[in-house]
Amino acid sequence: MIARLAYKQSKAQWRRSDWRALLVSLFLMTSLITLLSLTGDRLQNSLVLRSAEVLGADMIISSSRPLDGELRKTVADSGLASTEVTQFSTVVEAGDAILLSSIRAVSPPYPMRGEIVTQPPLPSSATANERLPSPGNVWVEQSVLDRLGVNVGDTINIGYAPLVIDRLIMSSPDRGSGFRSFNPQIIMRSEDLAATQVISPGSRVRYRLLLAGDTEAVANLDAALKPTLKTWQRAFTAQGDQPVSRNAIGNAGQYLKLSALFALLLGGFSIFLSLRRFSADQQHRTALLLSLGLSRQQLMQLFGLQLFSGWLIAAIPGMLLGLGLHYGVMNLLSGLLPQPLPSLSMLMLLSSPLLAAAILLVLGLPTLLPLSQISVMTLLRQDSANNTHTPKWVQLVTPLLLFGLMSLFVESLILAALMTAGLLLIGWLSGYAVQWLIQQFNQRLKHRIRLFPLLTLRIRQQRHWHRLQGGVLTLLLTLMSVLFFARQDLLNDWEQQLPADTPNNFVINIQPWERDQIDTWLNEHDVSATLYPMIRGRVTTINGVLPEEILTPEQQDHNTLNRELNLTWGTGIPAHNTLEAGEWSSDNNAISIEKSMADELGFVLGDELGFQVGSDTFTGTITSVRGVEWTSFQPNFYVVFSPGVINDLPATYITSFRLTPEQKPYSAQLVKAFPTLTLIDVEQLLNQAQDLINKLSDSASFIMLLTVLSGLLLVVVTLQQDLAKRRFEVALLRTLGASMHQAQWLDRMEYILMGFSCGVVAAVMSEALLLGIYWGPLDLPPAWHPWLWISLPLLATVLFALTGSLIRRGLSLPRSYQLLKSHD
Repeated sequence: MIARLAYKQSKAQWRRSDWRALLVSLFLMTSLITLLSLTGDRLQNSLVLRSAEVLGADMIISSSRPLDGELRKTVADSGLASTEVTQFSTVVEAGDAILLSSIRAVSPPYPMRGEIVTQPPLPSSATANERLPSPGNVWVEQSVLDRLGVNVGDTINIGYAPLVIDRLIMSSPDRGSGFRSFNPQIIMRSEDLAATQVISPGSRVRYRLLLAGDTEAVANLDAALKPTLKTWQRAFTAQGDQPVSRNAIGNAGQYLKLSALFALLLGGFSIFLSLRRFSADQQHRTALLLSLGLSRQQLMQLFGLQLFSGWLIAAIPGMLLGLGLHYGVMNLLSGLLPQPLPSLSMLMLLSSPLLAAAILLVLGLPTLLPLSQISVMTLLRQDSANNTHTPKWVQLVTPLLLFGLMSLFVESLILAALMTAGLLLIGWLSGYAVQWLIQQFNQRLKHRIRLFPLLTLRIRQQRHWHRLQGGVLTLLLTLMSVLFFARQDLLNDWEQQLPADTPNNFVINIQPWERDQIDTWLNEHDVSATLYPMIRGRVTTINGVLPEEILTPEQQDHNTLNRELNLTWGTGIPAHNTLEAGEWSSDNNAISIEKSMADELGFVLGDELGFQVGSDTFTGTITSVRGVEWTSFQPNFYVVFSPGVINDLPATYITSFRLTPEQKPYSAQLVKAFPTLTLIDVEQLLNQAQDLINKLSDSASFIMLLTVLSGLLLVVVTLQQDLAKRRFEVALLRTLGASMHQAQWLDRMEYILMGFSCGVVAAVMSEALLLGIYWGPLDLPPAWHPWLWISLPLLATVLFALTGSLIRRGLSLPRSYQLLKSHD
């Protein structure tokens, strides 16, 4: 019987605007959460997959010394598959031609992730052994053939070993790190390494262990190894050490999470308000059902079944729509993500409608439980309905359940606690601020409008509702504006990562005797470039003390203390750096250090750092701190010395410059004129990065549009519910002699005041919230938004006024009489 009655009641509810608003809110929330959760999860997984393919493994252990037995045993115990790589730079000979190349000596299976693409192609049925050069052969990149003047099938000499070029490398993972990775690449078998005799004591060699396996096993090994690594060893994973695009995709992932959270909050607000109105309008029906013999337990079952049917009607189609939109977004990004894409997570897919059900249940408790206290006397006396209240245990449990749901969604108790407390505080403060502003603005209209007494009376009567409504609407406007401006600043940040004059060519290994000749050659060809000397050295002391004696364990693990740094000297800081603290000094031993290095290691102006380059040691005193943009494709350095400290040490020079399409042939001419230097063309990488940014921008715009539309719907629903409560008041004004125009004007003035006040308060809240988000999840530089302060109050005023005018229908005098007689 209850099920049949629930079915009939659900059909009847379709005529009610509050029920339709509830279903639309549930539908939109589920769609957005499905879209954003799935897209964010697969973007992150694709990023890790791409990183693993670039690295050639899920995890890499790198060392400047041969790997010891204890480390090998730890790796073997982890159960991960592994292979070893020995990489070094050496001069390769072919007749009279020579070329500085990067050699990888490998053994099968290699690589552990990704694949080496060759010409001629490898057969699909090739074994792990056949996917590497056979002993006595090598695979080389095209630049090796071009610069040595050889072809596939010719012989080259690596040290004392003659090796035959067997295949051409089109692409390969695991190029190594540092500038050696940009040298022309050659892959050989480990069995041929001894015959070359190029590795001897003092040789600069990197020994790498490539690992692959289960994500959890990789994470456990990484956690176990990090505290035990020596200063000459490093361990990094595909999850933590991602390719150049990590900033854009990482920020896009954070934006998706932020959008999903806002969609959840917007949907939750809308569901709560719709349920409140639904509950209020069900009081007479509830009393009637009780008078017909329905028990209170059956009554709760009836409402539960109605909510369940609403969830089926709205959440399931919402999940399917979100899934379809997700496939559309992934198709848009398909050319930029590794193929095949990571498989869809069914748990992530089903979590969206389940989350919607949980929110519906949690928010339904405090709104529908009071209906069980309705008295049958409500049919006779209107004031009997006002004696209901939400049980205290529900008032206590509901916030805790909402907090639990938010914790699960954001996967952080602390973040959930901060957001819950922040939203409650913002809503409470906003409500009082909006109420105060409405009163202040109303007083300024005292002698300017004829209906001022009526407007003042209404504002006084509705002050509690204005406080609640003002807090809710201000939160809505704040969330929508934060999402919009965060998206704009995110796009600006992405575009600034690749400005129009970004260099697309690097030149390294410039010898000191070639510096002036290359500088002259570049000037003659109108190529703007600055040549910087570069030396590799380590930080050995801090104020005369070893780092491990004064730094925390976390600081000792800092990257700059566990490897050689790029050092340079000059008469000032590089033009593409910014001075953050202190001032440049040309005094003896004065140095300028990079900002993040100073912040994370606690260095301050006046500290003295000790360095070692080979067998030479020297010190420098920090006189300035520089801001460095590491993704600028410019030569960047952790430490810049004043002249006279390291000038006499052996150094090479480095530069970068931009060539226009018309200047493209200059790169080949430069290499031909100076065959010992290494030129790196990053045009393809820049094009891929720009394409990625464009696609992410389109996706962010689409997601922002959907979320803002959801917020606008909620604003309309909120205003509609408020206007529905004013029917009797307007009807009373009409019967007392007010014209239809005057009644509508009174509504319009109230909503203009409400809109402008909410807009002003939302502008304050939005600016504060944007500041916190930029410092936190999005990691963007803080920015001031003057347009927010102008546009938000104006847009809110227009939105509220238009919504009120469109929704409020004028009441004729006969209809006013009917409303007052029926009490409907």
